[in-house]
Amino acid sequence: MEIPRDYSIHDLARFHGHLGPFIVLGYRMGRYALNALNADPFELKAQVFCNGITPQSCMADGIQLGSGCTLGKGNIEIIKSESLFGTFCKDEKKIKITPHPLKTLDQNDPDYELAIERYAQSLYDLKDEELFKVDGL
Repeated sequence: MEIPRDYSIHDLARFHGHLGPFIVLGYRMGRYALNALNADPFELKAQVFCNGITPQSCMADGIQLGSGCTLGKGNIEIIKSESLFGTFCKDEKKIKITPHPLKTLDQNDPDYELAIERYAQSLYDLKDEELFKVDGL
């Protein structure tokens, strides 16, 4: 079944419960991997390397939406790491996607939540090479 995997910024927020930079980043990484490896969600495997806590772990939600790898299918896992990146493989092909550092926003800003949403939305529209570096292929 060919199901489109293009999700809007509103879809990401609806799935995750709010809009943040890490779900957007993960979504874009997962979508890139799915297309670059010419895979379907049953052929692809994803590993999310992060510190295992929010907000970094939110990247896993985005990767699920972008790649179609899901906890239910058992083809995605979170691996605790000091480094932040994702690996994706299909058969013998493997890529590593490392996000560029995200900017830090002032948590004391009275409009912090709005600033987070605006920043996440700005990430959604960036080119892949502005968001992350890809190794492999």
